[in-house]
Amino acid sequence: MKVQGQEVNEENQNPFPAFFSQSFNIKAISPRPYNSLGVAILSEENLVYVSDKPKLPVSVNKGKYRPFVYNLEKNKSKRMNTKNLCEIGDMKYHMSGLTVDDSNSFMIAAVNDISQNDFIAVSRVSLVHIDISYGFSQCATPPFVQMGYTYTHPYYDSKSEYLYFSSDMPGGRGGLDLYRVKRLGENQWAEVEPMYLVNTANNDVYPFTDDQGNLYFSTLTGAHGYDVFMWNEDLDRPRRLPAPINSRVDDFNFVMINGKNGTICRSSADAQSTIIYRMIAF
Repeated sequence: MKVQGQEVNEENQNPFPAFFSQSFNIKAISPRPYNSLGVAILSEENLVYVSDKPKLPVSVNKGKYRPFVYNLEKNKSKRMNTKNLCEIGDMKYHMSGLTVDDSNSFMIAAVNDISQNDFIAVSRVSLVHIDISYGFSQCATPPFVQMGYTYTHPYYDSKSEYLYFSSDMPGGRGGLDLYRVKRLGENQWAEVEPMYLVNTANNDVYPFTDDQGNLYFSTLTGAHGYDVFMWNEDLDRPRRLPAPINSRVDDFNFVMINGKNGTICRSSADAQSTIIYRMIAF
């Protein structure tokens, strides 16, 4: 039997791709004192993530959330050059994540205005479409974004041309829910589609799809905080991923880089920071 092109064991109906049957060497790739999350694939060589690691190492206070580039071969991170990238380069904004299409012609970033934090109880996060196909950036708010709601955790699937994101916009089941919207052209989008078959009354966050079309996301559960689940159209319900993807702490923002590489974000044991771990199969 096959599910989305992956072999499935008939006896126990294991729905997971072969990636999850491997053993992994798991190591932290972000500094433990700080919060690092929002991992996305930037290119074959690089990942991008956001972190509140301050620019100056002597600073004792955590900084604004800024994008970093992690090189897979060198196993090193550096601050992303955001000059002339609209709100990304504006120091008054936090970032909660960004996604780039395979041709590097545009990116979608999730940002919020730090200056509003003192005036509203919840600082809303919104999406910004950044066209980088002409050698410089042209920026606009996607037409489906409604004022007064949060839009975050963007992920663009270049194969299907769908943008996935989390939002508390009307039409969900509660908290943050997953949505997707088809790209029709340059900052042109179809109607937003709620992901009814995976959304719950709790927060559903950090969507990601693999090459086979499997959807991965994290949901706030009662037993272990956030756990990572997988879903596809052949499944009657989302399935919780096995260890070592999920653990006893918060697990979220799973990204499958290739057949031997992946990343997962986890809260620290004392819940004081969020750490990115790289998973290398052996």
